[in-house]
Amino acid sequence: MFLQLFVGSVLITACVIIHALCLELLFRRVKNVTPKWDISLPRFGHVIIMIVVVLGLFLTHTIEAWIWAFFYWVIGENGTLSEAIYFSTVTLTTLGYGDITLSNEWRITSALQAVSGILLFGWSTAFLVNVRTLHWRKHDMDQPPPHTQEQ
Repeated sequence: MFLQLFVGSVLITACVIIHALCLELLFRRVKNVTPKWDISLPRFGHVIIMIVVVLGLFLTHTIEAWIWAFFYWVIGENGTLSEAIYFSTVTLTTLGYGDITLSNEWRITSALQAVSGILLFGWSTAFLVNVRTLHWRKHDMDQPPPHTQEQ
């Protein structure tokens, strides 16, 4: 059990580091290109920014799922790498079909991966909302419409 907890903690730490780095890169990229897109595409620049952010978040979660999948495949818990990727993705998203399970020797790691997924998806959601909010504030769109303000 302690080996599972240790390995799971190491994998979670690796994913948290990757997540932090990817979000930092995404944020810096958005910060640098937003002024250019606001000038060249004043009506749709924010849409492109959101698309880039969502795709960046998707790539980030894919990398994290692959890290766990590679671990499952290396220790022999899944027969093929494809099966390991499927199991990892289903576990990371907390979907948990249960059609593939780990042995008793490693099943706690899958629970840790699910907890990791909940936290990392929450972090991504907060990041996405923050990017959108920053854009709204920049364009003074964070105020309620005049007809909804109290008199």
